[in-house]
Amino acid sequence: YGYQDFPDGTNEVAALKKILNDAWEDDIIYLSNQDMSANPKVDQWSNGNEPAAELNRMMQVRRAALDRFGERAIKTGMPLATMEEVLVPLYMHHRFQVTAAASALGGMHYIYGMRGDGRVPVRPVPASEQNAALAALLATLDPEELAVPKSVLDKMPPRPPGYRRTRELFPRYTGLMFDAISPATVAADHTVSEILNASRAARMVEQNALNASIPGLDAVLNRLIDGTFGIQTSNGYHSEISRAIERVVVDRMIGLAGRATMPQVRSITSYRLEALGRQLIQRTGDTSELAHCQALARDITRFLEQPGDAVAPPVTLAAPPGAPIGQPAMNWLQALEPACSLLEW
Repeated sequence: YGYQDFPDGTNEVAALKKILNDAWEDDIIYLSNQDMSANPKVDQWSNGNEPAAELNRMMQVRRAALDRFGERAIKTGMPLATMEEVLVPLYMHHRFQVTAAASALGGMHYIYGMRGDGRVPVRPVPASEQNAALAALLATLDPEELAVPKSVLDKMPPRPPGYRRTRELFPRYTGLMFDAISPATVAADHTVSEILNASRAARMVEQNALNASIPGLDAVLNRLIDGTFGIQTSNGYHSEISRAIERVVVDRMIGLAGRATMPQVRSITSYRLEALGRQLIQRTGDTSELAHCQALARDITRFLEQPGDAVAPPVTLAAPPGAPIGQPAMNWLQALEPACSLLEW
């Protein structure tokens, strides 16, 4: 459009308009990084035209790779502990697609419309797309999907001298030893924090008020709780991962109920927390299960009685860095930028 040369006698205005019309027909629209959280057509480091379907596919690829993962991932003669450097990006293979799929929740299909262009400038993401996205996101919270393969756990010793820990590795509670639970906590927190983004939650409330077929915040919270609490597991490891996921959900719900700027978001989330607390008190199980449920119930009660004192989660595990390209790392280029580029024209 900006550099097109037309033959003599061409109606340039009409020809330029045709270029734009052809672009619209091909669904080529101008949007930028600022639109990532609200428009599912705008993604970074993700593939596919359907975020939910692509997330499901990525989870299948991730599972196949994890099932095959082992010491062959590193060179012969390297410390076995360095398998973790390869495991991290594989285990978190789905992280960017989680962000992409979550943008459909409370999302909007929109363009930077112009007066007179005759196009629909904004419309909510259809209920079917939002429900598919939520289902795909909840599937990433399956304890079996978040378990580190036993073949890896059995061959992951502490790191030897000279191979210090870096931010590219999983955080851990276990000191020198590889933590089998913290990767699940990190991955679950990424998914849950995307679902319970405060601005996204506010859009859920508004969209459901305008169109009852679109899932509102209450429905999303119900599905999140139903999909993560009281899950039947096949062994103790999966049970402990399930408890870690439940802890993430409660902490994130408390954070949303305490920090969201929209009053409706705070009230709906607090209501669901209170109901969840009553359910937790009635749960049965072994000592680990009862201790876990009672701790969650106490934290919920503490927040509801003194919300200002119990907003921040007690412990957070930071995920290893994600995006391969980031603005902060490029700040050194500002010294080479001409001063005139900083002016507002």
